[in-house]
Parts: sequence; C-alpha cells; structure tokens
Amino acid sequence: MKSKSILFLISSIFIGLYSCDCFAQTSRFNTGIVAGLNFSELEGDGITDYLGLNAGLIGTARLSKHTQLGMEILFSQNGEYILPKTYPGLQYGQIWLNHIEVPIHFDWLIGVFQRDKFYHWNLNIGVAYTRLLSYQIETSDKIKINDQIVYENKDALLLQFGTNYNFTKHIGLNLKATLPIRIEDLSWTLAARIIYMI
Repeated sequence: MKSKSILFLISSIFIGLYSCDCFAQTSRFNTGIVAGLNFSELEGDGITDYLGLNAGLIGTARLSKHTQLGMEILFSQNGEYILPKTYPGLQYGQIWLNHIEVPIHFDWLIGVFQRDKFYHWNLNIGVAYTRLLSYQIETSDKIKINDQIVYENKDALLLQFGTNYNFTKHIGLNLKATLPIRIEDLSWTLAARIIYMI
C-alpha cells in the first residue's frame, strides 16, 4: 500500500508539473516520449546477455541557461535492480523482470554546440525509484521456476548517470548507466534510448 501511495504522489507531481507547459510563455517546460533497450548481466556472463524494454514519458523544466531538471515514468525490463531473497543455483534461460521506474535527474546543457535554440549535448546525473511489478523466469530447458524465486523487497533506489546527444530540437539519443544504491552483488544496467520531445 505504501508503494502505491508513493507511485501516486510521484505521478501527480509529474502530471501537475508538466501540464503547466500549456500556460508557459516560453518553452521552459517540455514533455516527450522515451523508448529503447536495457542491457544487463543478471545471471549471464556479460553486460549485454539480457535485453529488455525501457520506455515511457519524460518531462523537463529549464532551471537556467545551462541546466534543467528532468523526470520520467518508465516501464523497464530486465534491469539489475533487486536481488531475490532466495533463488536456486540453476542454468537460467529467459528472464523477464518487469519494473516501474521513476528517474529524477539534473541535466547540464553543454553550450558549445548550441544552434537554433537547442543544445546538441548534455550530461545528466540523478536518482530513481523502482518497483518490481512482475517476473517470468525459465531455466535453460525452458521450465518455468517462478515459484522457486522469492523477492522479499521489491523496491529499490538507483543512482543514474547519462548523456544525451540531440540530433534535432525534437529527437535525441540517450545513453544511461544505472547502479542500485544497495549494491549487494548487483551490477550495472546500461540503457540506450531514443527521446522524442514534443
């Protein structure tokens, strides 16, 4: 119940903040769509062994000429965010970990490449709240073993670092690295996403 209240509060702030765009005299507030892939190790041998969808909504609020605050609401698959309390030592096959992820990030807009009232490049750093919504786990023999995996805590806080390169005022490429604040044998999750600002 507590996590539902947190999600409702975050969603209300997001909608309230970015619906103000229609009243703004300038483009201080912007909204957009994000879509791409997560890359993680999970039970594999390399950071790109497991892929998953990373998609949702993004909003930004300009703070100054070279800074802005961003917030996203995402559906995020196969991020290495939470460790199960118990899981068997098996050869794992397909894994689907479905999370809701709410990042808040501070963006530094690099002014060297400014053209046509937008910046080509920015760096961002922030935190995110995530909650595991559901999961589907199979062995390498395609046997479902969901009943053998136990998650005691489905919530996590994440540190995130990223960079954007904007091809136009509306379309950009975002590369992001995520690490849980409580590492506990967890590793990095990388993401590559296209951003379309409306």
